[in-house]
Amino acid sequence: MDKLINQLLDSPKMVSDKLPWNNWNSCIEESEDSIAGWIGKLFNIGAFAFLVMAISTILSPFWTGGFVGGFDGNDFVETLGMLLGMVLWVYAAFPISQIIRNVGSNLSDSKSNIINFIFHEVPIALIKTAGYILAMVGLFSAIAGLIGFVTTLDLGGFVSTDGLLVAANIGVTALVALISVFAELPGVATILVDTLAEVSMMPEFGEAWTMVGAESVFGAFVAVLFTLVNLYINVVIFKFVYGLLSTLVNWVKSPYLPFKSL
Repeated sequence: MDKLINQLLDSPKMVSDKLPWNNWNSCIEESEDSIAGWIGKLFNIGAFAFLVMAISTILSPFWTGGFVGGFDGNDFVETLGMLLGMVLWVYAAFPISQIIRNVGSNLSDSKSNIINFIFHEVPIALIKTAGYILAMVGLFSAIAGLIGFVTTLDLGGFVSTDGLLVAANIGVTALVALISVFAELPGVATILVDTLAEVSMMPEFGEAWTMVGAESVFGAFVAVLFTLVNLYINVVIFKFVYGLLSTLVNWVKSPYLPFKSL
């Protein structure tokens, strides 16, 4: 009787073991060890999705009627500028998507524990991704400005980068939040965020073959360097804040005072 009861109770496992492709239990139970790989895979999926959306957005004038109707005079010049701009930004979309993919690959190879991975490596990866994309977009914007300065053609711009500023500014945001615990400094966050936004915003170019236009193009290339500097500063600041908080947490777990042994 006991044997029959045990067989009946074990029957779900027997059936489950015989089901084809049934490795769902191991996937769920071993999920903690696979989080780094999963997040890295999400970055890879995001890179592919970005590439598809970017190219479809850049080429959308072909099926939305965004081109200038005629090919005479100014219409031809404007259409030629749009075509060259499309070629430039479609080209740019590939190295930009590769930035996202490379960051995802680095996350997949992480051997850190789950706490360090989620609260340290992932935020730094987001800062680097946003910063590198801002720098790449700024670089191609500067190239577009240079071509426009030389040829008088308007190559247009890329997608808005406002959303990237939030991720690129994680280090400064964390530092301001930490400082705010001890002192109320409402103006500091605004100044720092506005400074980063100014450096990373799409440049405004002057007219071709003018001193103002030349200064604008030169400033656009310099802005790329400042964007990278801001990136590295944010990474260093975030590492500092994380290290400080980690030390504080460890001290709370095992407090020690210099005069404890007295």
